Order: sequence, then C-alpha cells, then structure tokens
Amino acid sequence: MLIFIPIIVILCIIFMLLAGRDHGLKKGLLQLGGVVLSAVFIYAIMFIDNAIGIWPAFDLDYSTHTAIALVFIGYFIVYTPKLSVLMILSMVGYAALMMHQKYHTLADIMTTTICVMPVILLCQYKLAAIAKR
Repeated sequence: MLIFIPIIVILCIIFMLLAGRDHGLKKGLLQLGGVVLSAVFIYAIMFIDNAIGIWPAFDLDYSTHTAIALVFIGYFIVYTPKLSVLMILSMVGYAALMMHQKYHTLADIMTTTICVMPVILLCQYKLAAIAKR
C-alpha cells in the first residue's frame, strides 16, 4: 500500500516535466499549480475535519490516503485522457487494498471521493484552460 502514492507522484512529475519541455515552462508550471492547489484543498478538508469532526459524526473517517491519491489521478484524467481508465482502475485497486487491510471502509473512501473529486477536477481543468490560452 505504501508504494502506490509515490509511484503516481513520480509519474505525475515525469509527465509535468515532459509537458514543460514539449509545450513550454508555463504549461508545466500551470499543471504543477493544479496539483498543488488540489493538494492544499484536500489537506484543508483534513484539518477542518480534524477540528470539527465531520466524518466522525457519521462514524466514518476522512481518507487522506484516498484524497491525495485522487489529486494525482485527477491530474491524469485531465492531462492524459488515454491513461484515465488505467489510472482509475489503479485507484480502485488501491481502494480495495485499503479495505482489505482494514485501513478504511468503502464508506470512508466513497465519501472522501465524493467530497474532494469535484474540486480536484475543477482545479485541474481551470488551470488546464488557462494553459491553453
């Protein structure tokens, strides 16, 4: 389980560097900006949850592992659509592993995904649109 996030982070960095090389530094930096903005958002949700206990109020746990993985999955969905299915399937496998190891429940993973994924995709798509200008 510990290796999944580092692998997608490394892949993401490689793809950003290639985008910067092939399409200009601005595009690579805007892609990085989308990832950083998304990461700030998911950690803000984590701090808010820790402060006021949104997930615990429903006997659930905010899955930071799911949220950070989704930041990078969102990157691939936006910037490499050909890899989207593979990345989504890898996320499903990661979620299955977290559940198998009893690290998170399906409800933890699904509620985290439903809460963070729209904002992650919004951040990524907005900065992608700016990069195209």
